Amino acid sequence: MPFNPWLGFVAETIVAMRRTFEVMARPPEPGQPDAGTPAAGLKQWATRHTVLAELPTMRVLDFSDGHGGPGAIIVAPYALHAATTADLARGHSVIGALLDAGVSRLVLTDWRRAGEAQRYLSIDSCLADLNAIVDDFGAPAALVGLCQGGLLAAVYAARFPAKISRLALVGAPIDIEAGSSLISTSVQHTLPFAIEAMLEQGNGILHGEQLMVAWPSQILDEPGICATLQIERVGAAVRQRFADWYHDLIDLPGVFYQQTVDWVFRENRFARGSFPALGRSVGLGEIGCPLFLLAATGDDVVNPKQLLAIASRVGTRKNEIITRLVEGRHLSLFMGKRILGEVWPDIARFLKGRPAQMASAAPSSGRAPGRRRNDKAKPT
Repeated sequence: MPFNPWLGFVAETIVAMRRTFEVMARPPEPGQPDAGTPAAGLKQWATRHTVLAELPTMRVLDFSDGHGGPGAIIVAPYALHAATTADLARGHSVIGALLDAGVSRLVLTDWRRAGEAQRYLSIDSCLADLNAIVDDFGAPAALVGLCQGGLLAAVYAARFPAKISRLALVGAPIDIEAGSSLISTSVQHTLPFAIEAMLEQGNGILHGEQLMVAWPSQILDEPGICATLQIERVGAAVRQRFADWYHDLIDLPGVFYQQTVDWVFRENRFARGSFPALGRSVGLGEIGCPLFLLAATGDDVVNPKQLLAIASRVGTRKNEIITRLVEGRHLSLFMGKRILGEVWPDIARFLKGRPAQMASAAPSSGRAPGRRRNDKAKPT
């Protein structure tokens, strides 16, 4: 590497570390949630639910409408923001879109904020708890993985292929070498000692504010919210919901974060067939179930190629793979009114067990008639 660019790279790393340490030096804000609590437990959800189980890495929330029928497990991202990513507001909710389309049994992973007791939790810890959910839900089960939750869902499907009937991955970073993105570039430009220093300063915990410094603040202005939610104007209630979600940051276990950085974004182990998962190394070739892959053209957080490229590398038969590339931002995949109304009904049909080749090839806004959904959240 030429000398001057190398100096600039080091300077950027030092600046990033200084900003991180400044954040960590601040006293906790009043009202900050306790460590170990469910990450989204203090915020209002858009859809009524109950707590199905309490596990070391998560609460399991049940959004089922009581009608029985087909179901799915939603694996939310265990990253910067809380699991309300999947249930922001009416019209901007993955949960609502799937329920409206007739997926009547829905459970979701509500990941816990890391505290001293959680700092050593690992990717294996998450996979073990996910395994318990699948067993309780009933195998084989359908999984829906959102963003980095998609990576966990895919690894699980490779580790326990007989337990998964269908797998939908949305905006998920799977094959990092297929294209560059905000996350992968950020990791590649961060020296390993910087991450080690952050975790040491955090006593084995990666604080949400440390990750937030890399996110653009423009997302909170009027044009940013409208573009993300795919609406022309944003009302006061939705604006407040979005702001609450944006600022509801979670702290991550240091071991989990270090493994994610190294195994996913530095070493691309899953795509290379060497991802450690509960005592075995797994890779893309061990996924054999029907797949639905959804990516967005304007996603700068996860390059669409990092997801769509896996279609040619998994063990799934070609006629059982659906790929969709739609217009929108990263968050639009989970919150965008147009994508939720047009594409998620197709995901619902896929999850309900229709043969992949029969799923609609064009976006649809069809709704399942005759069902009712509670829009107010039940306190948990």
